Amino acid sequence: MKKIALFVEGQTEQIFTEKLIREFIGKHKFHIAKGKFSGGKKGPRKLLCMPARHIEKDTEYYFMIYNCEGDSRIKSDISNRLDTLREESFSLVIGIRDVYPETDIEKINHYLYRGISPMPNVSVKIVLAVMEIESWFLAEETHYSNISKRISLDIVNKIAGIDVSKDTTESIEHPSDILNRIYTEYGETYYNKSKDNVQQVVKALDYKNLCLNVRNRNKSLNELLTCLDGLIP
Repeated sequence: MKKIALFVEGQTEQIFTEKLIREFIGKHKFHIAKGKFSGGKKGPRKLLCMPARHIEKDTEYYFMIYNCEGDSRIKSDISNRLDTLREESFSLVIGIRDVYPETDIEKINHYLYRGISPMPNVSVKIVLAVMEIESWFLAEETHYSNISKRISLDIVNKIAGIDVSKDTTESIEHPSDILNRIYTEYGETYYNKSKDNVQQVVKALDYKNLCLNVRNRNKSLNELLTCLDGLIP
């Protein structure tokens, strides 16, 4: 059984990552567990893990998705958890964090792995969602009609300032703000990022399109999917 840990910024990323894995892994036997970090400002960092269901013996892939409650926590949570993950036989650790509100991607990349000590038999990969994970949602051009039949691609492109079906959405500084403007144009809401709200958007996405087409115009999504590609023989 291959064991993979993912450290993500927040609730939106945790919900999306779980759905992506379920769609991507397909017919393979897998198990997904979730955890959430909290605290750390004036006291110890705490981890709450959701109760795990029984794991079948023939499970091929085990995923643990940690909500780190902030992109600034992802690297330190990986570093602090890495030895435990090695002892628990995890072979791959993936971190996913936004760039926004920062803008200097080169500087972020320079310090991306600083403080993370290499561990035997454990690979660590941190993916920068440029500029936010919502840029991946924005680029999935077929989902808008699932949010509202009144949302046309012409309107989406006008608000975004690019053709989201052809151009890279990584050029947009604040993708979640653009999504909010698109959805609220038709009485929908995204920016509050409530659980129900995020689940609606995540459910509306076409994962086949994300995995086959959107990745070709969004380098950061392709980087994540390439990590998952390497898991499947």
